[in-house]
Amino acid sequence: MEKENHTEIKETAASAVKLLGFLCPLIYFASYLTRKDYSIVMDAIISSESINAGAAGLVETCGVISYGVGQIISGILGDRFKPQRLIMCGLFVTMVCNILMPFTPGTLRFAVWFVNGFAQSMLWPPMVRIMAGMLDPKKYNTVAANVNVAGIGGTIFIYLSSSLLWLRVFDSWKLTFFSSAAITEVILIIWIVGFARIGRETDKGLAGSKDGGDLSEKPKLTAKALLGSGFVFIALAIIAQGALRDGITDWVPTLLRNTFKIPSNYAILYAVMIPVIGVISMKLVGICANRWVKEEVKGALWVFIAAIVLCGALRFVYTGNQYLTVALAALIVGCMHAINFFLVCVVPAKFEKYGLVATMSGIINSLTYVGTSVAVAGFPLLTKGGNWDNCILSWVFIATCGAVSCAAALHGWIRFKK
Repeated sequence: MEKENHTEIKETAASAVKLLGFLCPLIYFASYLTRKDYSIVMDAIISSESINAGAAGLVETCGVISYGVGQIISGILGDRFKPQRLIMCGLFVTMVCNILMPFTPGTLRFAVWFVNGFAQSMLWPPMVRIMAGMLDPKKYNTVAANVNVAGIGGTIFIYLSSSLLWLRVFDSWKLTFFSSAAITEVILIIWIVGFARIGRETDKGLAGSKDGGDLSEKPKLTAKALLGSGFVFIALAIIAQGALRDGITDWVPTLLRNTFKIPSNYAILYAVMIPVIGVISMKLVGICANRWVKEEVKGALWVFIAAIVLCGALRFVYTGNQYLTVALAALIVGCMHAINFFLVCVVPAKFEKYGLVATMSGIINSLTYVGTSVAVAGFPLLTKGGNWDNCILSWVFIATCGAVSCAAALHGWIRFKK
């Protein structure tokens, strides 16, 4: 009888893990739909409403700042309360913000997107805690990679639907927000129903993700241990990858339109190569993490080195051919997605023994958007007169800073894990 009960618990656990592996990527697909849609249609908004790039970028910057600060708050809450409920609330609020965006006057859009940024921050840290509590390391790597692939898939969907349908056929950037909200509503319902089933099954034998947990039973993470781990240098590398990943993704359509004088919808369509390469990058890094790359900081170091070479090449060829420009930009962003996996997805899971997975995930992910906010607001300042030379040179510098930071962190991080 005891053997039969053990088998039933194991099968129940496997079923819950499989369902979680479906639900988490679905949530991140919705997250990227409702977070990246503004940046993707930003160039179309600039063109249709005759506003300058700085004013349009301010809206995105407000969302990014709110998202970054909210990561820390939701991370702390995610270690103390039921994380699935935080995810549900965040998804609902971001859906409402996307419905409101087309009806909001241009001078007030920053407020709506600020709220949207905070709602988005309620998704990732609680999700990391759920995954770290329910999955073994290899399964965690696989699901985390799939979550990021789903997020990039959401970006691809927005690129294609906006450039080929909403902008090209209906000449309306507003329909992008409405479609994102509608799809998110469906995914929210699936999450509520699906996680209710996981809750019932985990009651039978797979605990960990349902309750907040008792942090008093966990060992304490001291400031001395954290500083000795090289975390400060990891933080700098995370800021660098955030600046390059989101800064390049957001501004490549504008670079193409300025440099090659092509319409906004075509610039967006060409730029879809960026998230496509991102998907390939995430699938490859997920495989590598399970098979060959045992030290995540060392993996990030080598990818940063590759990014330095690619940024340097882009500086010399970006005015010559639009397709080569997009290809190199896509490879650079693909490198940043790989670094994001190593530093933003894998590193927080190492704090599970302290009961601080969601907290550290929130802090780490907020650092990404420190870089993003600087890049989104700062890159346009380097492109006065449509000359992108200085901006692309800054990408070389940022990638170099990331590589140096990873090298400085490597010894301390290896020692901290042991």
